[in-house]
Order: sequence, then C-alpha cells, then structure tokens
Amino acid sequence: MAEGSVMIDVVFTPASIEAGLGILTDPYILLAIVLGTAIGVVFGAIPGFSATMTIVLFTPVTIAFEPTSALIFLVSAYGGAVYGGSIPAILINTPGAPGSVVTCWDGYELTKQGRAVYTLAVSAIVSGIAGLFAAAVLLVFAPPISSFALNFGPPEMFLLAVFALTIIPAAKGSSLSKALLAGAFGLLIGTIGNDPQLSQSRATFDQTALLDGVDFIVVLIGLFVLTEVFRLGYRGTVVTEDNDRTGGSLSEVYNGVRAVVSRPIETIRGMFIGAFVGSLPGAGADVANFVSYNEAKRWASDELASRFGNGTIEGVIAADSSNNATQGGALIPTLTLGIPGSGATAALLGAIALHGLNPGPGLFDSSGDIVYAMILSLFIGNVLILLYGVSGSQYFGKLAYIPVRYIIPAVTVLAIVGAFAVRNATVDLYIVLLFGIVGILFVAYDYPLVSIVLGVILGDIAESGFVTGWLLTGESATAFLFNSPIAIGLLVLTALSLVITVLKN
Repeated sequence: MAEGSVMIDVVFTPASIEAGLGILTDPYILLAIVLGTAIGVVFGAIPGFSATMTIVLFTPVTIAFEPTSALIFLVSAYGGAVYGGSIPAILINTPGAPGSVVTCWDGYELTKQGRAVYTLAVSAIVSGIAGLFAAAVLLVFAPPISSFALNFGPPEMFLLAVFALTIIPAAKGSSLSKALLAGAFGLLIGTIGNDPQLSQSRATFDQTALLDGVDFIVVLIGLFVLTEVFRLGYRGTVVTEDNDRTGGSLSEVYNGVRAVVSRPIETIRGMFIGAFVGSLPGAGADVANFVSYNEAKRWASDELASRFGNGTIEGVIAADSSNNATQGGALIPTLTLGIPGSGATAALLGAIALHGLNPGPGLFDSSGDIVYAMILSLFIGNVLILLYGVSGSQYFGKLAYIPVRYIIPAVTVLAIVGAFAVRNATVDLYIVLLFGIVGILFVAYDYPLVSIVLGVILGDIAESGFVTGWLLTGESATAFLFNSPIAIGLLVLTALSLVITVLKN
C-alpha cells in the first residue's frame, strides 16, 4: 500500500474518532473547553497579547493537568485567542495579534462611523463559522493538504514572501513605490540580530536582547497602538456624536447576522484561503489575511472595491473568515508532520511534547484518541466563540464610547505591559516608542503601516528562503525562480499583483 494510503487509513480510524468523542463527554474536559475558549478570547483581546503568548503563558499552568485535559484546554485557548485579537482591532485600531492587522482597515473605520456593535457581531459570526470549517478541514483533509504543503521548499517560501509584500498596494490602492519602500524598511528591520547563516550580529548596538532580532509583536504595538494613541489624543474621540448609535445595540447585532447571511461567497472564499495558507509552514494568519483581503477586493465591483479600507463590512468578513480558518490549517502540518504552521502552533507543538506526545506522522497512530479529542474540541470551542462573540458584541461595542481621557492611559499601559511581556527586555520599550513616532510620520506621508509589519514578519522567511534556496539551486537565478510549478505560479501572481496596482494608480 502506498505511503499516502497508509496515512489516510491511520487518520480515518473510526475507533479513534469514537474514542475521541468519548473523551469529550467527560465534564472536566467540557469545562476545560469552556474555560480555555473564554480565557483565549480575553487574553487575545489584549493588544499585543497574541495567541502565541497566550499558549506560552498557560502551558506551565497545565503541567499539573492530565495530558488530555491540558492539551484540549490549550487548543481551546488558541482558538479563542485567534478570534479575540479582532476585538481591539475593531474598537481601537489595535490588532490583538498579527492576524488581526487587516481587520483594522475596515473594522475601525466602521467603529468611527458608530457601527462597532454591528462590526463585532459580524466578526464573531464569521470567526465562529470559519473556525468550524477549519476544524472540519483538519478532520478530513489533513493528510493531502499536509503532503502538498511539503512541496513548498526554500525558493517557494521566498517567492511567497515577495508575493505577500506586493499584496498591500494592490489591496489598499496605495502607491506602489511607497508600499514597497515601507515593506523594504520592514525587511531591513527584520535583519537586526544574528545572521542565520554566518552567526554574526547585525545592527544590535551591543544590546543582548537584539541578538534575537526585533520582535514583530513589539513593532505591531508601536506602529498601531502608540500611533493610534497619538492620533486619538489629537482627534479627541473615537466615535463622533453624529455617528452615535448606542441605542440600537440589539438591532445592530441583528443587522450583523443579516450581513453575514447575505454575503456567503465572501465568507466561503476567506475560509478556503485561510485553511490553505494556514497549512503552509510559517505562513500563518497574517499572510492569509492579506491574501484574502486582496482577493475580496479583486472580485468586488468597482464601486465596492473603492470602499475597501474606508469602512466596508466585506473587508471585515474577508479578514476574519481567513484569520480563523487558519486555526485548522496551521494544525495540519503541526499534528501530521511535526512542523508548526504558525508561531502559535509552534508554542502548541512544545506543549504537546511537554505532555508526552510525539508530534509527527506517528501521532495519530500512537495517540489517536487524544488527537481526535483535540480536533473535535475545536467544534465545541468555535460554537462557544459564536455564543460569546454575538452575545457580548453589544457590550464590547460600548467600549468605543468611553471618553478618550480613560482610553488613552489604559491603552498606553496595556501597550507598555504587552511590549515588555514579550521578552522582559527594557530595550523593547524604546522600540515601541520609536515605532510609535515612525508610525505618525508614515501616516502623515501616506506610507502604509502594514507594509512595515509584513516586512518584519516575512523577514526571516524571505532571508532563509532566499539563501538556502540560492545555494540548493546552484546559485542559478533561472533554477531558483523556476524551481517548480508552485514557484512559477507565485511569480505569475506577483506579476499580476504589480500590474493591478499600476493600473489602479
């Protein structure tokens, strides 16, 4: 029997699925799902406190737990934190995680128009639906998708990074030169630290903490949190009195439900993009967001496309459906191959090993009941996200109306604590302040902030992909660029993205 057939037989073992369902009937396991999801939503909503940090923080807490309940708790917290990152993105233009950056573009604009409750309800609904879809994809398609993801070698990962950088101007209608310059600046920031090939320090200024580079979460906090704090102080309010709609919270939730039901194509497209991109090792929700948003705008009518970035609900649906669909996608290579699909699943991979399991092709065979319990718990967790999000949106939305004299100091404190908590390094506080000032300058001269962030995020992927791929292909540009059909496809997509941007400008 072929190797792929063996893996599929192992994965689709009815006895293991039945055992996994049996585990979920335990009241303590159900309590772990309920608490894990709630904790994930709360911590994911803290600016800069990503799903990765949530898992890292709570992994030591679960050491005393029985392995099954511990891992299900962490998986539930992971799903909740992915959704939770969209809450501050919508309310205060502050992504709770890198995967929520694109949600800011239209989500915060809708909040400024007085549609915070409506937008939060839409976000919760598409997040829950996308999470359920992602769990189904993980359950059914793990082996074939993970096999295809293995075809992405170093050249393909480098070209994926290049393609992602060209998406920003195409998606937002920005100046091509400004977006690419901002992206190049982000890539330059990404080179700070030890050279991965030569093990020599670069631009560390004798700061030991910088040997590991500049953490992109710190950059996120500076560019989005502090920059928005400065702008909020100048503007004096989040929502103007003309846009005040606090009286219709329940009706806004109902309108949010109608918005999602009336736009099934946008949700489905985002879910498929998120599940696929999430399954690529190292890509994650941040890359999936940009791709999904770009595709949503590309397929929109000219009139609708012109509203993207100015407060259209289609942009929020594209961002959050892809963001939450990466949950299952990123777990595919993590569980079946032992290769993390994202930073959060890398932390989860460590937790799985800590509790005595061996991630990789043999995991389903040796611990099929626990693995299936983890996968099936995602279905329950995402139903809870729907319940938490929809019922809480009318209360979360009221946060947008809190006077800025309370918002600014509270958000600033959260930003400082979040930045310091990343690595407990004092230098990160200076980096946050520096990027807050840089953010103001970039906004003033219309340079897209997200291009910098994406450049920082993709720096390692692009550098290691280029250097390793260049050596593997015998330092031949032709062999490198045309390494495989996937590489050629990415080149074509990059060219199309650039052409679209030029034509729009």
